[in-house]
Formats: sequence, structure tokens, C-alpha cells
Amino acid sequence: MTRKTEIRRALEAKTLWLSSWMIHNANNIREKGRIKVGGHQASSASMNAILNALYFDVLRPEDRVAVKPHASPVFHAIQYLLGNQSLQQLQDFRGFGGAQPYPSRTKDCDDVDFSTGSVGMGVAMTAFASMTQDYLAGHGWLKGPKGRMIALVGDAELDEGNIYEALLEGAKHDLRNCWWVIDYNRQSLDGVVTQGLNARFRDIFVACGWDVIELKYGTLMQAAFKKPGGLQLRAWIDGCDNGLYSALTFKGGAAWRARLEADFVGDNEALALVADHDDIALAQLMSNLAGHDAALMAKTMNAISHDRPVCFICYTVKGHGLPLAGHKDNHAGIMTSSQIESLRSDMGISAGDEWEHFAGINIPKSEMRDFLESNQFNARGYRRFTAPAIPISEPFTPRIKSNASTQEAFGQILAAIAADAPELAERIVTTSPDVSVSTNLGPWINKTGLFAKTDQPDVFRDEAIPSTQK
Repeated sequence: MTRKTEIRRALEAKTLWLSSWMIHNANNIREKGRIKVGGHQASSASMNAILNALYFDVLRPEDRVAVKPHASPVFHAIQYLLGNQSLQQLQDFRGFGGAQPYPSRTKDCDDVDFSTGSVGMGVAMTAFASMTQDYLAGHGWLKGPKGRMIALVGDAELDEGNIYEALLEGAKHDLRNCWWVIDYNRQSLDGVVTQGLNARFRDIFVACGWDVIELKYGTLMQAAFKKPGGLQLRAWIDGCDNGLYSALTFKGGAAWRARLEADFVGDNEALALVADHDDIALAQLMSNLAGHDAALMAKTMNAISHDRPVCFICYTVKGHGLPLAGHKDNHAGIMTSSQIESLRSDMGISAGDEWEHFAGINIPKSEMRDFLESNQFNARGYRRFTAPAIPISEPFTPRIKSNASTQEAFGQILAAIAADAPELAERIVTTSPDVSVSTNLGPWINKTGLFAKTDQPDVFRDEAIPSTQK
């Protein structure tokens, strides 16, 4: 194992601890108010390795990320380690003025790219952000290389219809530089999701022009599959019901052993492979899904050199690394005080050092700091930008009749902007869904034109057929 790998694993354990402690502190230690606090330790843990792979290995400063709402504690923990989040904000998590339960550009002090409180909305925003980036590049306004617009998606968010509208819109406009990373833990608020949805997701994304990469088996699993009995183990995993997999994960190594030995009766190779692992090692093997293998995910993502949209289906266990892992009721479940104490002990963190950046890490602090300070994503510091106001020499004068509909008045206002304030007009994009004429945007579009990344022929004009659309 290289030193960098050791450091990355230490950071992954640290963000799991900080995110869990943040929620525990808010619910059990901080002065209680009259309103329930709550939190999502299991949902956050589910995506811990994914966020670590991205923020500590894959992302560049120009990339933008919409973080799954319930993964905000891990996001805030990472920003805290990078120096972009304060201790006070973490201690006030889910409190007035503290770090937000769902990433917020207006309320959080750390480097939030997209507000993702509304389920599914942040996902769709990344597609439209990529299209906006193309618009900026097409007008010569983009400074620096194009970034990747990345959504970290809870699999239950894929129930939201707006996501599929965004997929279709992206297909219409040749979407590029967009990644959606699905936390496929197969559990939602009320239980385990429908079996076999991954194949349907794949078909939908492929139909819309996306590459789909399925990350299912971690490196421990892949190594086991190469041993005698490994092919049988892989077939068992592939055929295992989502609910059973979750239940066995929660029950632990002894339960895995009993079930596998019962199902592999008469298969000496498979039984020997199971017997090679003690209960702890067997539980680690069976929960070693690729979505918890940060090094594997980083290697896969860093190998992508094209700009086509990519959907990563990352298999995970909800609550991975916590005693809540796999339980169907763990969505809003919070560890007990004894469970958090056990986790603290396992992490080697002393009482009073819960918020310390490197407590429990056996690597010298100087090495940890050097690694974080050399982080490529954080290289340019805070990434909130402002643009100068566009000067308007004279007020534009829309020609609105005394009796006019609001729709007609809207069209006249935009037409006046196009005529009298062309620099402002360049910064306004209308997205009427093929009803520009009936929404009174005809004069506006005739003046400003349509935007596309490539030249679009006007067959009616070429054929000398009169049209109100110029």
C-alpha cells in the first residue's frame, strides 16, 4: 500500500467519523430546542467513499458538484478538512446559522456549487449547467477549460420525473461534460427498493446517449472471484435479493456464513472459499461493493478522457461502516450513545478530540496537511465568482398597450431589451418549449437569434418560403 493510499483511507475514516459525530452532537449533546433535529447517518455513510474519491482524487477546480441532500454531513466534513468550513458551523449543524442539512448556496459558508434540498432538482441542474457552460463557451465568455457538472444521486431520487425530462433535454442539445454518480444502495426511506432497477436505469441512460459504467464489485470481491469457488460466489451475489443482502449485511459475518454454507451445500470449492474467511473478514468481503472502494472509483473516473455524459451506477450498502448498515429502518436512524462510543473507540479518537482534524490517525500531521494543501480541487481556493453589472445607457421603452395580457407585455419587454440593451440581451436566455410565437417571444428571437453549438440550417429560408420566424 502506498503512502497516498494510507492517507486517503485515513481521510475516508475521518469523514465517516466527523459526519456521524456531527449528527450525534446535534441530537444528543448540543442544547436541545423544542424542534426535532434528526439527521441521516446511514444515507451519509452510504456515499462517504464516493465523495472521498471525487474530492481527494478526481475533481478539478473547474468541476461543479450537486451533492445528494442527505450526504451533506460528509460534504461539510470534507470542506472542514480542506479549510473551507468552520468548527462552529459543524457544531451548529442543523441549527440556526449552522451547516445546513442539505447543501445550500445561500445559507452555507463552504463551497456549495448547487443547492440540493429538493429531491431530484440538483440532479437536473447539472445537465442544464453543462448546457449553460456551452452557451458561455460559444460566446467566448468562458475563462479556462470546461468543467464537468457532476450530480451525486440517491437511487430513490430516480423516482423523480424531472430527471427524465432533463435526460431528454440533454439528448436534444448534445449534452457534454456531465456525470451522474448514483448511490445504488437499493434502500429508500421506507425500505428496500424494487428488484432489478439497475437494468432499467441503464437502458434509459443509453437511449439518451449516455455512457453507463456499473461499479459493483470492490477489489476484495474481485480477488475472491479469481479463487476456486469464486465464480459460484459471484453468481450467488448477482442472484441475491436486495432485501436479503441488506438483512445479512446488518446481521454480520456469522449470518453470512450460515446462509452461504446452506446455499453452497455440496459445492466444496465454494464452501472452502467461505471457510478461508473468519466472520469479520467474511462480512468485509460481502460488503466490499465498488461504491465503497474509493481507489477503484477514482481509477475508473480518472481513466475517462472524453466529454460524453456518463452515468456511474455505484453499488453501496446504506450505512456502510456503521452499526446501522443494511437495516431497512436506517434512513433516519441515529446511532445510540453506546454505538457512537464504540465507533469512537474503533477510530482511536480520545474523548475531547472528536472535532480534531487528525485525531486517531497514525500518520504524521505534517504529511496529512501536505496532502490536503496539495489537493487539486482546492488549488484555486474559494470558487464563488461575481460578474460586473451590465451598464444600461438609457432605459429601454417597451411598447405595451393599455389593454394587454401579461404574456404580451412580457414579449414587449424582451423585444425592447433586444433593441435598446443588446449587451444585456446577450445574457438573457429564453427556453420556451417550442411555443415562442404563441408566448410573444417571436420579435425577441428574431432579434437575438437561436443558440446552438453547431450551425443549424433554415430549410424554409433556403427554399424561399415566407415565415415570421427569421
